[in-house]
Amino acid sequence: MTSRIIRPFAPADEKICAGIFDRAWRAGHPFAPRRIDAAVFAAETEGETLFVAEDDWSEVAGFVSLYAPESFIHHLYVEPRLRNRGIGGALLAHAVTAAGGSASLKCQLGNQPALGFYRHLGWTEIVAGTNEFGAWVTLRSPRRIL
Repeated sequence: MTSRIIRPFAPADEKICAGIFDRAWRAGHPFAPRRIDAAVFAAETEGETLFVAEDDWSEVAGFVSLYAPESFIHHLYVEPRLRNRGIGGALLAHAVTAAGGSASLKCQLGNQPALGFYRHLGWTEIVAGTNEFGAWVTLRSPRRIL
């Protein structure tokens, strides 16, 4: 992706984002199988602010959801075949800016590529726990993400 367009989510994006969520979840969480469809996507992002990244052909390449009252990034998923192109970093930076410059998120410890991605960007671990998908850690964004 040579150019990145980050824009607000539109209702027409729901089906493609649900598909990205499903494929990216399965790629990053083989230890926690589940299926994500449009209904699951809608339920899990209800009340959140969403942004999508478009690739050079105006196709949605990923999305991020922010629960603004707590500056919490709930979801960040990129189409698996488009990983390592800066899409996730651009979406993450956009969400942190929308959150006022600081945010937190949870990452399943079993998803080591994602955890490495956040650590590489300077996110720091602040609390840990477990849920139905296994052990997780909450990370806090660096002061300046860009």
